[in-house]
Amino acid sequence: MNRINGKLIYGVTAASILALIAGFAMASISLTTTTQNATGNYVNASGAVTGVTYTSTVLGATSSPAPAASTGTGAAPQAVAAGANAFCANTCTAGDFAQVVTYTFTTSMAGSIQINIQVTATVGGGVATLYLKQAGAAVAGTIVITWDVGSATSSLTAVTLGLQQCSGATCP
Repeated sequence: MNRINGKLIYGVTAASILALIAGFAMASISLTTTTQNATGNYVNASGAVTGVTYTSTVLGATSSPAPAASTGTGAAPQAVAAGANAFCANTCTAGDFAQVVTYTFTTSMAGSIQINIQVTATVGGGVATLYLKQAGAAVAGTIVITWDVGSATSSLTAVTLGLQQCSGATCP
């Protein structure tokens, strides 16, 4: 029976850990300027609601003036109007690095929706939920959600989006 040298085991383990870290670094995007613009495999958008379509996620700068936070709750979703609707998912400061997520909605969107957003980054990551509904009359437009990653350099590794239709007048 052959024995495996302990140094060999430690060497293989160290090499495996380095390969894992290198793979993680390659899968992240380093935010160094607010003029970057990218979509890619770090975005995972799931869920289907009739009349609502995931459009894009781009890197950019938080607009000026910065969008306000959504005031909707599960019991009282915020109404979206015709045209562009802009929301801040966390604390937004104009000019900061940002993930900007856009959904398009049509007049066939019925009832309330829930959008979950999770951003994984070395600086400025987190989780938020927005509760929205159409205004009294059926309208069409966009929902633009800004996730402010901050002014410090950050590495972004994932954006996870979940969209679901709420039952009745309230969301879960």
